[in-house]
Amino acid sequence: MVVLYGLINPSESAIFPKCPIFKFTGLQCSGCGSQRAVHHLLNFDIGAAIQSNALVVFFLPYIVIGLLFDRTTVWTPRKLVVRKTFYSTKAILVILAVILAFTVLRNVL
Repeated sequence: MVVLYGLINPSESAIFPKCPIFKFTGLQCSGCGSQRAVHHLLNFDIGAAIQSNALVVFFLPYIVIGLLFDRTTVWTPRKLVVRKTFYSTKAILVILAVILAFTVLRNVL
């Protein structure tokens, strides 16, 4: 998938799925542009990635850390503190609020 997204721009190819929310409402959801953002990131075009979907770009480290935690088998006290801080119920609610605010703002600005 990484090679596919790196080589083919989703906005120029019909093989990538289009957003059904945008198709039927004309409104951009929080995920709209994420395929293009991944393509631009894989091609080291940070500016275009942010323009396509800033949320994906800024949340990418958070997602990567979460994936690393899923693979962790040895839990040190420090890892447990970081995991509890960044993946607690409170943190998830903050992230949900950011996603909702991003969705609203990208459709009104």
